[in-house]
Amino acid sequence: MRVALFFDGKNHMKDLSRSQSERWLDHGALADWAVKHVGGSQLFGAFYYTGVPSGQEADGSRHALADLLEELERKPGFFVKRYNRRASGRDCPHCNNVISYTEEKMVDTSLVADMIMLAAQDAYDIAVVFSGDLDVAPGLKAIQSLGKRGWIATFGSSGLARTLTRTAWGSVNLVDYLDHFSYGELDGSSGLELLGGTPTEVDKEMVRELERAEIHFGGGGGFVGAHYFIHRWKGHEIPDAPELRRLALQRLIDNGLVETYAMEGKTAIRVAREGGRAVLDDETLSLEPTREVPRRPEDDVTVEMRIPEAIRKHVRRKS
Repeated sequence: MRVALFFDGKNHMKDLSRSQSERWLDHGALADWAVKHVGGSQLFGAFYYTGVPSGQEADGSRHALADLLEELERKPGFFVKRYNRRASGRDCPHCNNVISYTEEKMVDTSLVADMIMLAAQDAYDIAVVFSGDLDVAPGLKAIQSLGKRGWIATFGSSGLARTLTRTAWGSVNLVDYLDHFSYGELDGSSGLELLGGTPTEVDKEMVRELERAEIHFGGGGGFVGAHYFIHRWKGHEIPDAPELRRLALQRLIDNGLVETYAMEGKTAIRVAREGGRAVLDDETLSLEPTREVPRRPEDDVTVEMRIPEAIRKHVRRKS
């Protein structure tokens, strides 16, 4: 049985963030798992639809989205469909000012149109739609009239339209199966057998890069998000594979060289300090903010930034 996956990117990631904000998906593993779960034998294709902000919206979320889409396009069988977000606005009923924002256009309709077209071409036998939006219901009805089965997959029920479950052939709560297709947590259960029992060159580079990340944005009220450092930080001599970075961080945490802490509901990481300095295998690494740290253009787009609300209010008052 051939299986096609259709992702409504915005709803898919919003539901994940709302229900499991500290988990990061391996979409390749998710595709493999979904094919087996619905009784399929092979993946026809995974189609990811999302709106993308304009170049003027130069914030961290835009860069994170670009990284995610590039990562998906590198996976066999994945195809990303991008649609420009359009500027819109409305009058605030309280202050009469215009509230400007962007909204997605053509994402839902394109997903439904492709799902029906491919079903009519007999390209697949089963479709799995990663969205709980009621807008996909007509598409599910159409493909079922063509002899295809349509499943709905969501993270919990908060973003799931109840009537959609009556339209779909079947539905699945992905939260119940997260361990099959998400990266593990920094929980202290490190894979010491994979990295050796003593500090290595990888350990030293991980500490140096974490130190560099702290200095890079520490003066701006931000923090180093654990998942951001694992999946997004562009390091010099540290592993590219997220799983290897996670194992290295867990090892450093177990050895007391890196510590985790909660910041705005997320897991943050920092170099453990001994009198303001970090020590690793008889080598002292300065954590003084005056230390000169090499900067590269990509550094500006790979660190998770958080601005405290007190600072935001101060800026608003000044403006």
